[in-house]
Amino acid sequence: QSLLPFWPACSVLSAMVKSRFSSLDVRAMVNSIRPSAVGCKLTNIYDINSKVYLLKLQRKGFRCLLLLESGVRFHLTEYQRDKSFIPSNYTMKLRKHLRN
Repeated sequence: QSLLPFWPACSVLSAMVKSRFSSLDVRAMVNSIRPSAVGCKLTNIYDINSKVYLLKLQRKGFRCLLLLESGVRFHLTEYQRDKSFIPSNYTMKLRKHLRN
C-alpha cells in the first residue's frame, strides 16, 4: 500500500513546529535545571543581543551559564558564546543591582 495519501497531513504537522514557550514548558525546564542551579550564586550577566542573555552561575566546584532567550528558550550550558564588547544599558543596570 502507498503512504502517498498521508503525505500532505505529515507536511502540515511538520509546519506546526512550536516557536514559543508556554507556562508548562517553563515549569518543565525549571524542574530539569533546578538540581544544577540550586545553591548557585549569580555572578555576572552578559548580553548576546537584545533578546538573548547569559547569566553566569557559580558555586564551589561548579560553574555554568544559563542562556535565556526571551519567550523562546532557556537552558544551562558551558559553551562560551561571543558576547557584546560593550554591554547594553539594561545589562549594565542589571549588573549594578547584582553587585549592590
